[in-house]
Amino acid sequence: MERNDLLKIANEFGTPVYVYDAEKIQEKYQELEDIFSGLDFELHYAMKANENPAILKEILNLGGGVDAVSPNEIKRALKVGFRPSDIVFTPSFPDETEIDFAIKKGVQVHIGDTYLLKYILERHPDYSIGLRLNPETEIDGNQKIATAHSGSKFGIPLTELNYIRSLIKKGLKIDTLHIHTGSDVKKWEDLARSAEVLFSLLPDFPQVKKLDLGSGFKVKYNELSPQINMKAYASFLKKKIKETHRKLTLIFEPGKYLLSEAGYFLMKVNGVKQGYQKCFAGVNSGFHHFIRPMYYDALHEIINLSNPEGKIKIYDIVGQLCEEDTFAYGREMPEIRKGDILAIKNAGAYAFSMASLYNLRDKPGELLWKNGKISVITI
Repeated sequence: MERNDLLKIANEFGTPVYVYDAEKIQEKYQELEDIFSGLDFELHYAMKANENPAILKEILNLGGGVDAVSPNEIKRALKVGFRPSDIVFTPSFPDETEIDFAIKKGVQVHIGDTYLLKYILERHPDYSIGLRLNPETEIDGNQKIATAHSGSKFGIPLTELNYIRSLIKKGLKIDTLHIHTGSDVKKWEDLARSAEVLFSLLPDFPQVKKLDLGSGFKVKYNELSPQINMKAYASFLKKKIKETHRKLTLIFEPGKYLLSEAGYFLMKVNGVKQGYQKCFAGVNSGFHHFIRPMYYDALHEIINLSNPEGKIKIYDIVGQLCEEDTFAYGREMPEIRKGDILAIKNAGAYAFSMASLYNLRDKPGELLWKNGKISVITI
């Protein structure tokens, strides 16, 4: 999408608004298929990144499955047209009724909480499950989205393996081993260290047919963002599978990787104010619409669509909530004026899906750009 396309959309549909580029989603999906070609693998889109039905249909049409984390996500995926076999359900601390629901629907269930294993053995003895483990992998990235270290709530600690073996002897059926390292992984070697744990456990789980490696594929938010060597990671996995002498299917669960770059979040500048030490550009939005900079310290590129050639000045770009509500600190930008349209890039994932009605301000609409045409996909 070009600058003029985005400006035209802002003028026609108003702001704030999310805009998604369907062709970019297709491009990123194909990218992963190319990277992992030669492996037996499945792509299950982490739908918590963006659960809009129109987005899910794009994934469905590309041949992907979904990773769901709640019963309502399962319901939406089924309603869109995904088969139960296309859905992996990996909840965190679920109630037993959620497990019953997922099993009744026939989806693949991955359990990362020890207290549920005995329940499944007793109530669903014939149902094969996946086992989400915590491999104790430390990463350098943001710890709020690091999910495989020893202090994380996610996954079953390896210290519980003897207990798991005892349940297997009693009849617990496990067909998949699962890990997820995190969402800000800067080195492919960190992903490999987590995967190495699963490969090392395979002799203890002869019945396992699949390894779910989650995602953690780094998104490039700006020119300074590091990117991991995905081809090196794929080569590592091919080598490991060859060494196992077993037929294994790999599962990947990309969310941000597929959607982030496809999204733009358009905002209007309500006013510009000089403070004691800073110049503030205040927009008609806030962290209730785009929480990533405040919650994850995410450094998203912001562009001035209305005045791209303006004189460079320094701004704090802030929202209109009655909270500390900042999209960017000390950001060099072409001059920002009242009424200008700003665009936050990489807004396809964990933007609308984490939006709220805080301060009783409405959620923005969502639009899909496909084949040069725009359609309203707000639900």
